[in-house]
Amino acid sequence: MELGEGVKIQNNVSVYTGVVCEDGVFLGPSCVFTNVINPRAFIERKNEYRRTLLKQGASVGANATIVCGRSIGRYALVGAGSVVTKDVPDYALVYGVPARIRGWVCRCGETLAFSGVSASCPACGKQYRKHETDDTIQEMN
Repeated sequence: MELGEGVKIQNNVSVYTGVVCEDGVFLGPSCVFTNVINPRAFIERKNEYRRTLLKQGASVGANATIVCGRSIGRYALVGAGSVVTKDVPDYALVYGVPARIRGWVCRCGETLAFSGVSASCPACGKQYRKHETDDTIQEMN
């Protein structure tokens, strides 16, 4: 387990070997991390722990489950109760079971409304551009 600066861990969260939280990550109450893909009580699999990376500024909502070996992108937001089974891109808003991209959020956490390939945060004014080829976004300022 590695925790960066300013990581906030709420009640009832267990952070296991293999979980890496970069600076400014938020882990909501009772969110859960797994550390092996195929657990069995009678087989020790400590050599099979998979790395789970939460990049700078990512937030995980209450009671979300993060399957090991995944990466949650910079400033991404995982909704409460979600089950993350795939990598999450930077700034993505994901929720559901399994979690899917439902939108995009600003660095400050506000939802972005794209007009074509660009968006401006209604709260802080940061500008974003959507890459249509791979469905990711990039902060412009």
